[in-house]
Formats: sequence, C-alpha cells, structure tokens
Amino acid sequence: MLSPTCCSFYSFTGIIFMLFVYIMLATQPFFITGLPDIDLARKNAFGALMTFCTTFALSVFLIMKDSKAAGKETTDCWGGDHDGTHELG
Repeated sequence: MLSPTCCSFYSFTGIIFMLFVYIMLATQPFFITGLPDIDLARKNAFGALMTFCTTFALSVFLIMKDSKAAGKETTDCWGGDHDGTHELG
C-alpha cells in the first residue's frame, strides 16, 4: 500500500503539470496541436487538476493524522521543534 507521503508527492507533481496544461489550453491553445475540441480538453484538464488537489489535501490530512496518532510532535526539516525550544549543542 502506498504511503500518504508518496501520494502527496505524486499529487503535488500532478498539480504542477496539470496547472501548466490548463494554463496552456486557456491562454495559448494553438501551441497544442491535434485536439479536436479545445474546450473539452480545457474542462478535462481542470477536472484532473481538481482531482490532484483533492488527493493532495487528503494525503496531507492523513500525514497529520498519522503523526498525531503516533504521539510525535511535528518537526521542521532539520528535526527541531516548531516552538523554538530546542538546544543547538
């Protein structure tokens, strides 16, 4: 089974890509050739973007739920506490 961390990374990547596709279809569709219906493609790109956003939000929720269930405090990238009470040395 995939972890929420893996799903959040995949979803974030999908958000970036689908945002690019949607912006291209909305502003400069003439650069994307071979699409018979630009409006349908734009709607589908927006639907995929919202799906990735929903998956990302659900993954973040599960990450936060798992960290609280394990009794861990949320830490920053370097392992320190958010309240700034950790010692440097």
